[in-house]
Amino acid sequence: MTRHRIAGIDDLPEGEMAKYDVGGRTICLANVKGVGFRAIDDRCTHEDESLSEGFLCGEDVECPAHGSRFSFLTGEVSGLPATMPVRVYEVSVDDGSVYVDLAVDAPSSAA
Repeated sequence: MTRHRIAGIDDLPEGEMAKYDVGGRTICLANVKGVGFRAIDDRCTHEDESLSEGFLCGEDVECPAHGSRFSFLTGEVSGLPATMPVRVYEVSVDDGSVYVDLAVDAPSSAA
């Protein structure tokens, strides 16, 4: 099974993010204002820091160590020093729960 329940919709208020260990991976889940739930790998590609310990800046997450930024919508780098994107996972909300599909990258049309 690749689709995993990661949280309840009330567990993560809008404008917040948190780290979840699921299916052998560490995921940074955010409830992005005006966008909804989004999930990316929790590790910064620059220095392997936990992104969930960083700062949610609109649709981006800023790494707490050196300020690299990544888009929750595309995984692309939106602020240096990182140069490699992070993986973005498909997220769905069903019956009051948030699910992440570890086998399916989020479609690029989500941007």
